[in-house]
Amino acid sequence: MKLGQVLNKVFRSFEINKPLLSLLILIDFIFILMHCLLLYGIIDNNLNFSIEKDFGYAECYQYIKEFGIFLILFFLFYKKRQVIYLVWGLFFLYLLLDDSLSLHETYGVCLADYFNLQAQFNLRAEDFGELLIFAFFGFLFFISIVFSSLRTDLKGKLITRHLFLLILVLVFFGVCIDLLHIATPYHENKFAVMEDGGEMLTMSFIFAYVFNLNK
Repeated sequence: MKLGQVLNKVFRSFEINKPLLSLLILIDFIFILMHCLLLYGIIDNNLNFSIEKDFGYAECYQYIKEFGIFLILFFLFYKKRQVIYLVWGLFFLYLLLDDSLSLHETYGVCLADYFNLQAQFNLRAEDFGELLIFAFFGFLFFISIVFSSLRTDLKGKLITRHLFLLILVLVFFGVCIDLLHIATPYHENKFAVMEDGGEMLTMSFIFAYVFNLNK
């Protein structure tokens, strides 16, 4: 079976609120378009239209989605009394805090200084510190989710598999494309749009998926 057929079969197993997803993606593309118009100087030089700016319009929209996912999963935990929903909810709360407070950037610098990390492959020392932060929290949540999923029902296990797949997509944009963005400055704008735009679209998909669980 070809990879495309496998992926198509996997994503067809998702139950998505399609009208909500369409609305979220439309808003994502509006923000991405505004970002591109800003890059080419077509609109006024208002950096709040940049999808890279912390607490800019697009980032605030992303924070709202992350907080909404956390609330829905926390409500599912309260409703179903299954720890797996709480763990997933805390994971998205961590993503919200990390995005809004720049936790991995701040502590990445601290780790780079503490371990005396060196710049390599066009990546800064703090980039390797940030990877250590991602690895630590990723491992912590991975272990918590695996153990929690052992004590959940079949639906909880299916939801966990789906969310794992979506998180892998998010990691691809948020970590892999981010590193390419840093390592290849001559394609900075292209990778910035791919990284932040990809994260926005993926988070919209996650929100629409999680929203549909509470039916």
